[in-house]
Amino acid sequence: MVDKRDKSKSIQPLDGGYGGYIETLESIRAYVDSRSSLTREQLKSWYSEQYRIGASTSDAYMNSIFRSGLLKERGGRIKCMFPKSKGKRRDRRVVEIINDNIAYVLDMLHEAREGATEEHLHKLGKNEYGLSRKSNINQIWWRRGWLQSARFMERRDGQLYATELGRTVLDEHFDRRTAVDAANDAGVNRAEFGGKGEGPNHQTLKEYVYKVVERICDAEVKERQMEYPLPSGDKVDVTAWNKRRIWHVEVKSWISKDPDVTRGIYQCIKYAAVGKAVEKAKNSGRNVKSLLVVETEISPKLRKLADELGVCVYPLPEPMRRKLKKLRTARG
Repeated sequence: MVDKRDKSKSIQPLDGGYGGYIETLESIRAYVDSRSSLTREQLKSWYSEQYRIGASTSDAYMNSIFRSGLLKERGGRIKCMFPKSKGKRRDRRVVEIINDNIAYVLDMLHEAREGATEEHLHKLGKNEYGLSRKSNINQIWWRRGWLQSARFMERRDGQLYATELGRTVLDEHFDRRTAVDAANDAGVNRAEFGGKGEGPNHQTLKEYVYKVVERICDAEVKERQMEYPLPSGDKVDVTAWNKRRIWHVEVKSWISKDPDVTRGIYQCIKYAAVGKAVEKAKNSGRNVKSLLVVETEISPKLRKLADELGVCVYPLPEPMRRKLKKLRTARG
């Protein structure tokens, strides 16, 4: 089940139509950049006047952008969190925004690979995201319409299908579920190669775990390293070691959903296997242990999976979560 904080991440349409989503964001950016100080209420007022819409509609659209993380407000200043165009193709900008900010869209697109009914997508929203019937319909409506306008999805014979462009996007960048299936079959994570880069939530968590790794491993460590390279081509988030043991640590932040946590579990299996082979080749005599550090508790289903596969999962205790939250706030 997705974290409750992700349930409000929508891709609600902006004025100018679904096809105008990117252009409207750029218009908002231009206005924000032109002001030395700007509150959310001032931005809503400008948006309402700019597109000649009512205050309630403006509120809904603007709140959607803030909830999805595309805009942030701090100390009377609005900051744009989405990337500038820089001459990139429009569909590449679409990909970046989906990848970095929007929940649930890629799952919908994956389900539409071979065709999906709206009812099927409603069930996905309910089962995977805990959406109520009413909110589920709105969430489906917003995402379906925008994916169609971005040419990622089309309607044929009463069903929704991923277009060639949509399938290409999934194959090249975001096919999370296929990666999970591959991991289940072979213990290998396809998504580790050529996938999306780390977001700020993951980066901050990784750096924090690096600093407190002794407490997490419950042992004194001699050395530690982030992005520790393995001969398999993988890079472990955090690795620590002493004369007797080496720990390979994979981290997943609060925004990671079940498919991503599942990948983490299988990554730990892979790291342990490769790590043991490395230490055997070195004849070091060190034991190898891998563990998955998660920012919040994982679902009972994934806890059972981890237990069955012998993967140690370490949810951060509340004091560590509070410290991590302060670090993120300080970074802005």
